[in-house]
Order: sequence, then structure tokens, then C-alpha cells
Amino acid sequence: MTIQYSIAKKDSIQVMGHNGEGRIKYNITGFKNEYLEVIVRRQNGWRTDNKVEWDIDIDIPRYGRDTDAEPSNIEVFKNIRACMAEAIVEMTELETMIPELERNFQIGEKQRKAKEEAEAAERQAKIDADKAVGVKLAKMICDNMVKQARDTKEDSKEITFQTRGDHHDVQMRCIYTDTGLTLFNSGYYRISRKDAVRKLADAWLNSVDTGDIKDDIPDARLAGFMMGGSAK
Repeated sequence: MTIQYSIAKKDSIQVMGHNGEGRIKYNITGFKNEYLEVIVRRQNGWRTDNKVEWDIDIDIPRYGRDTDAEPSNIEVFKNIRACMAEAIVEMTELETMIPELERNFQIGEKQRKAKEEAEAAERQAKIDADKAVGVKLAKMICDNMVKQARDTKEDSKEITFQTRGDHHDVQMRCIYTDTGLTLFNSGYYRISRKDAVRKLADAWLNSVDTGDIKDDIPDARLAGFMMGGSAK
């Protein structure tokens, strides 16, 4: 007799609870790469005034018919019916274990929160290790970018720098418009002078390359030192 169905994957109660979701997947004779699934999900509570709910549902295969394994549609539906009978038993048992699911979820939440806090602390430590350009020096550089754009009536040369901590590359220049306005551009986006100063002020000092703006500011680190900072 042809096997009607078999379990392809079954998440444990601990895994389902910890992750806030899980599945029991059944292979059905007559389907390929598609499963009958019991799906367990913890709801956020937005539908029920923040009341915690665990949703236990079933998903039936529809599109992955394998006529080589079972050409008869009638037999395939019999297979689905047989599998659903077992799946409903599993769903009924899962429903009685919702308190355990919730306990495991809360354990997972504590672990996730601890991991997030540790990662945030690590990111902050990397940021703190990189000396910032500072507002005074950032204003000086931006002022010279504006001056270059106005003097040449063309866009200023591009300056480059990196963010503190993760060292992402950033490009910025001052745009000279047909109407004589000077506007800042960073990457593909137009930004205000205030945001340009803020972005540059929080950049990693050692990474700043002011291009030929350095005719007025020989070196960002040296300029920072002369303004009362200390170059690395």
C-alpha cells in the first residue's frame, strides 16, 4: 500500500514557544515540494486589546501535485483527509500546551533582549573608540565648501568620510544652483546645511578627506588639533 503521508518536520514545543512560531510539516503522497502544515504563531495582540493569543492553524497543499506519485485526485484527497485527522490531533494537543508555549516565549524574549543590549553596547563601544570631527570643525569644512561653490559658481569638490563605529563610506559636496543657491548633497540625497554639519560632526575624524578643500583646511585632524582637539 502506498504511504499516504509522513512527517517531514516537527518543531518542538520549546522551539515553537521560544521563537513565537513553529510548524509541523507533512509530506502527502501526490504532492511534491508542498506540505500539509500545522502552523503555530503568537499573535501581537493588536486584534484583541493587547491580549496574548496563540493561533493554531492548518494549511493544505494546493499547487504541487505530483501525478507520478499518485495520479488519482480522489486518492490524493483521501491522503489529505487521513493526514488532516492526525494533524487535528496534534492541533488539539498544542492547544492544551499554550501556557508552556508562552513560558518558552518569555524565556526567548529575555534572551533576545539580552542579546540586543549586548550588541548595542558593542556598537556603542566601537563608536566611542572613534574620535568625532566635532561641530566646530564640521562647520569650518562646510563653510569652505560653500565658499568654493560660490567662488567658482560650480559644485564644490566632493569630500569623503566614514561613520564612527561601522566605518561606512559617505560622500558630500555643496551644489551650486542656476539661481545662485548653495545646497548640500550627500550620496543621492539633498540635505540641509544643518544636517550636513551634523552628519560631518559625528563622522570619524581620522577618515575625513576634504579633497582640494584642504587648501583652506590642510588636514582635518590637524585642524581639529588647532581648534583644541587632539589628533590620533
